[in-house]
Amino acid sequence: MGLLDMAFAPLRAALSSVEHEAAGEVRDIEHVQHRVLDAAEAIRDATESIESHVEVIETLATSISPLTESVNRLTTELVELNRTLAPVAGAEREVSRLEHLFGRRRRPAGEAEATAPAGPPPAAPPGAGDPPS
Repeated sequence: MGLLDMAFAPLRAALSSVEHEAAGEVRDIEHVQHRVLDAAEAIRDATESIESHVEVIETLATSISPLTESVNRLTTELVELNRTLAPVAGAEREVSRLEHLFGRRRRPAGEAEATAPAGPPPAAPPGAGDPPS
């Protein structure tokens, strides 16, 4: 047996080395597989997110046309309102000119009190001006 052990020892060592390398390669392959699965999951999540964004953009795109029509209607109504109120604004300007013509001016409440004419000074109480005795 000793001779056979000596003959097969290098073969056993080679096979052991190959087995050890194969186990390391299996671990490397498993690591690569996990990385590929993680990348595939990240791609799936990104795809779902993109699909969600596309739905939002489609909703916005479909709402632009009704919004444009609404703004156009509002602009038309504001033009009509401006035409209707133009004579009223002119009349207000004329009334304002007439107020200045007749001297009617409005003052703030605090200013009206400060410019009010003062009455006679209050009378001194009796005996207040007498010299002390």
